[in-house]
Amino acid sequence: MANRFNLMELLNQRSREQEAAAGEQEEAAKVEQAAAGPEKGDAGQQAEEIKMIDVFDLIPSKDNFYRVDDDLKRSIELVGVLQPLLVKRPENGKYRVIAGHRRRLAVLSLIDEGKEERRYMPCVFKKEDLKDRLAIIMANRFRDKTDWEKMMEAIEAENLARDLKRELQLPGRTREVLAEITGVTEAQLGRYKAIYNNLTPQLMAEFKADNINVSVASELSGLSEEWQERAERKLEEAGTLTLPDVKELKRGEEESRGIPGQMSMADAMQPEEEPEEPEEAEEETAEEMEEPEEAEEPAEEWEDPQPETIISLCYSCDKYETCHEKKSTVRDCNAYVNREEARKTPQQRYDEEQAKIDRETKKKLQEQQQEAAAAARQQEEPKEHDIRLSGERYDELASGKLTFLLLKKDGYKLGERLTMPEYAGGKPTHRNVYAEITYIWEDWTGLEDDFCIIGLSVKDFD
Repeated sequence: MANRFNLMELLNQRSREQEAAAGEQEEAAKVEQAAAGPEKGDAGQQAEEIKMIDVFDLIPSKDNFYRVDDDLKRSIELVGVLQPLLVKRPENGKYRVIAGHRRRLAVLSLIDEGKEERRYMPCVFKKEDLKDRLAIIMANRFRDKTDWEKMMEAIEAENLARDLKRELQLPGRTREVLAEITGVTEAQLGRYKAIYNNLTPQLMAEFKADNINVSVASELSGLSEEWQERAERKLEEAGTLTLPDVKELKRGEEESRGIPGQMSMADAMQPEEEPEEPEEAEEETAEEMEEPEEAEEPAEEWEDPQPETIISLCYSCDKYETCHEKKSTVRDCNAYVNREEARKTPQQRYDEEQAKIDRETKKKLQEQQQEAAAAARQQEEPKEHDIRLSGERYDELASGKLTFLLLKKDGYKLGERLTMPEYAGGKPTHRNVYAEITYIWEDWTGLEDDFCIIGLSVKDFD
């Protein structure tokens, strides 16, 4: 399809447009500087420079929902903010943040700890457009987020999906575009929407605090406000709310809506035509009693199912006794209801749910044990890293002036000891720096996939 939505192509197009715009701006700046003289040219140059802005002058967007990222906070404490924030032009002395909310929160947290040296943050001015908004969401898509943050990101991205669909005339439904943007299935997006629209404020606060998971929140969103309040009281009393707890509440609500045996107004208004069939059945029974030789056929229809002889669904159907279409060779029926499943008690269903949870928990524990065993084996076998230092790097590390290195990923671990020899002219000088890894920073926007930054504490040097 010619207009099929291609996310990566859209981002690549954005990169090409930015490169072309940057080239045009640079050329225009040269012409303007030559024509207007050095003063005006300097002003144009200044407009493109990074501006250091007080973090307290940065205003988050109204839809900002991120929490403080401890890893990002630690990296900023060590090496500062490496990637400038994107901000809008000042309004009343304040700057609206387009991208960089996590960095802003990390710096605010550092200032609360008394680290005032990180107060001013590098920022660049940018006019936000659809492709910029798309790039920001894509940059945050693979971060570690809570279920509440994932839901809020999907809700925020819904407007972007509508705008993209309208501007690019994309085919299909908005939710298909939204699923492509967020990397979340359409079914999960539907659950997020139900939670966002229907969960009570108190339960939403518990969801945000990660006190209830997304499965529980999804089930709760299907309850009425009255029964959600009951769930709130149960959570407050027990300190936890599990999926079986919510399903039990759901069964209670369903039972309260329609008491078994009670006729609804709609049923009461229907003409009484169906009772004629039981009367016919009674007449047939009377005739069968008068003619015993014909009573053998219905008696043969019902028998305990035997795999060797019984192939009909009818024998295991809950409607077998009342159905007038039962046969011995039925393999498919749109009215089929499994007898065993339909006649389970609430206790049996609850026990089955608990057994399923126990199986999943056992499987998860086994996986965690296997991962822990694998990690332990890796720790028992320390890897040798080939890190060669130039004379300049050796002096910077030995003097304590340099505390981190940008390296290719090589399985570095926190607390690992490194021996880094000095090389000159391709040969070792027999001088070494001995250091311990105190921090590892990788998989962050701005770093290439196969590179990382490691923080070092020098223990000794030759």
